[in-house]
Amino acid sequence: MYNRKIQFRRKIMSKRIGNILTTCFVAGLIIAVNNVAQANWSETFGGNDFDLTWTFGCYPAVTGTFTHLIKDGPGDDDYLGLDESTPFDLGGGSYGSAFGMGFCAEDFSDVRVGAVVNVMGDASRNYSGIAARGNWFIDPDGQMTGAPGMVAIGAYTLFYHWEDGPRRVRIEIMKIFMNDDAIMGTYMPEVPVPGLDHVRSRYVELDVVGSDPVYVTGSIYEYKGGPLLVRTPTMVDTGGRDPWENSDIPDGWPVLAGGKSGVFATNENPTPVGYHVTFDTVSSVSDGPSAVCLSPADGATGVDVDADLSWVEAAFATSRELWFGKAGAMKKITPAGTTYDPGTLEFGQTYQWQVSPVEGYVYTFTTAGTPDGCLSVDDFESYSDDGTLQAAWPDNIDGYNYTFLETSEDLVYAGSKAMRYECQNQFTPYLTKATRTFAAAQDWARGNLAALSLFFRGEDDNLEQRLYVELEDATGPASAVAVDNPYSYAIRTEMWQKWTIELSKFSDGGLDLSQVKKITIGLGDGTNSGQADEDKDTIYIDEIRVCPPRCSLDSRADIDGNCRIDFGDFAVIAAGWLSEGEYELP
Repeated sequence: MYNRKIQFRRKIMSKRIGNILTTCFVAGLIIAVNNVAQANWSETFGGNDFDLTWTFGCYPAVTGTFTHLIKDGPGDDDYLGLDESTPFDLGGGSYGSAFGMGFCAEDFSDVRVGAVVNVMGDASRNYSGIAARGNWFIDPDGQMTGAPGMVAIGAYTLFYHWEDGPRRVRIEIMKIFMNDDAIMGTYMPEVPVPGLDHVRSRYVELDVVGSDPVYVTGSIYEYKGGPLLVRTPTMVDTGGRDPWENSDIPDGWPVLAGGKSGVFATNENPTPVGYHVTFDTVSSVSDGPSAVCLSPADGATGVDVDADLSWVEAAFATSRELWFGKAGAMKKITPAGTTYDPGTLEFGQTYQWQVSPVEGYVYTFTTAGTPDGCLSVDDFESYSDDGTLQAAWPDNIDGYNYTFLETSEDLVYAGSKAMRYECQNQFTPYLTKATRTFAAAQDWARGNLAALSLFFRGEDDNLEQRLYVELEDATGPASAVAVDNPYSYAIRTEMWQKWTIELSKFSDGGLDLSQVKKITIGLGDGTNSGQADEDKDTIYIDEIRVCPPRCSLDSRADIDGNCRIDFGDFAVIAAGWLSEGEYELP
């Protein structure tokens, strides 16, 4: 499974030259950062010739059977092959190289490396891929490392490999040290590539952005410019060893600030013999890396409506375009920097955004709230039993519980749960309150919020009593403002009613809507309700929300507050007639 002898040699090699190379490598990186060339390049291998200067090598270089040849393709579409025909000999005799690699031309810092990898059936269990910010040296006689050959001091790499045939193609990101890929060790992520049987070419990309931290992302496309098949999470490299790095990397080994781009192949197994991997159209560009670490993250939910957009982009990006808007309605924006304030977003909406160049990949996030643009105060779905609801909605009567979790289908307005709220206002204090205290004060002065609404229903044998909602802000009880339901018989209706209250009715009373701390639902007015003996009156509460304006909330004919003049309004009037024999418009 793994050549322990070579692994041991690498560890000896690391100890032997580690201190010297660490000093030299860090110094070299400082020079590279200060003098990084940004000449984008692309190598097609057309015409059976190299257009650029490449350096190829292998490790260990003993048998001379490693080759790096341009091979004839159809027409003039030639390609590069990295081949090793000698198997490993675990006994220490004649063996082929474990690694074959090639680095090209310029040093890069922020960079996108891309290549076509030709996935062929005879390459099963070969490991291949592309490298960024690579730095290497040649040990000509093996005095430094224990064997002659080319040694990659460090690089960010995208491993593209498969086991048991190309149906199990996988993609991984690694930071390597001294040729040690630790391919059978622990690493992350290992992302299966979706699609068909993969017995053909794929286009792979590796984006490396930043200095400390460094953000490393790998992608596979059906073909260059084609559908995205898979993208790894963005790996972050800091000054310490991160979990995705090779376990043999020394503590404190620096982030890789610059270096060359290249391709590689490896196979440390005696069978199948050697390795055979081909590449086409290898490129390295400084103005191509995608923006990374986008915030809000792709797929995020519950995003604050005041959230700003932010991202990390390549230092040498030649342009910046932001596309942003509701799903299906993005608009082009040209931000001044790597943040953008979209203003106050709408509650419960899905937004899309794309920072160019992201090449077709659109990120989405959804703001907190309900799909109809409201902020949910409580829908009671999160409570598991009476105890959890009573902890959230305690009543004001010592020693008694009057709030309960209701799950009966005909007593729930939406979802599967509601609050059953009882009262016995024939006893002192002749007033029952159920209060929800928010862990953090709620800002209801944002997002175009205009009205508080809740659904309630009662029982026909309830006695008429006052029903009200009271809000209190973070300054304390003196700020409390109550709004009454206009109908004393409201709690007798057995039909669900939507009660909508303009937030201005609370703010006009002095409440600070930007820091709402408590909401209370009250029954009674402090005088004896006249309920008999141990009688309990009961109402049910569901779907408490704060919403933007929907229509004129003071429409006298819109009795049930649903912004329509319809049968529901007649039903409320009819309930009033049944209760009192008459009905007056509010």
